[in-house]
Amino acid sequence: MSPKSKTSGRVYSGAVRQFARPSARTIMVAEDDEDGRSMMQTLLKMKGYEVVEAENGLQAIEIALTNSPDLILLDLELPLLNGLAVTRNLRRHPQFKQVPIVVVSGHDPAKHSEAALDAGASAYLVKPIDFQRLDQILAGAVPLADVMPELGRAKTA
Repeated sequence: MSPKSKTSGRVYSGAVRQFARPSARTIMVAEDDEDGRSMMQTLLKMKGYEVVEAENGLQAIEIALTNSPDLILLDLELPLLNGLAVTRNLRRHPQFKQVPIVVVSGHDPAKHSEAALDAGASAYLVKPIDFQRLDQILAGAVPLADVMPELGRAKTA
């Protein structure tokens, strides 16, 4: 599927809306699968990000409100409250109006990405995760040079 496929004038299937925040440090990973959550945490920490975790939808809201992450990776099928409900809930809070929320799912993006974006998600990322696509999302929302200044200097030197 092309990353530029369009429906109703909106870009889907892994496309990312422009993020208003120029830099970030903390990413929340909301995933009920412990192995998936652990893998994402390890990967993101290796890249220099701070990570907070949630294993269900209610916990995701609580942790987001407590920790104010700069980006949220949110599984669509969370227990207790699904990713769409979590997204809608967080978007009602002023501090989350501009925070990128990336819905992550193994479901067909043709059937689910529009609902995710309508709920307020910034992007839809398909499982199994394409790590190059994840890097593109992180580069747009959470520049590594802002987290690890030595990377920024290396690029400009």
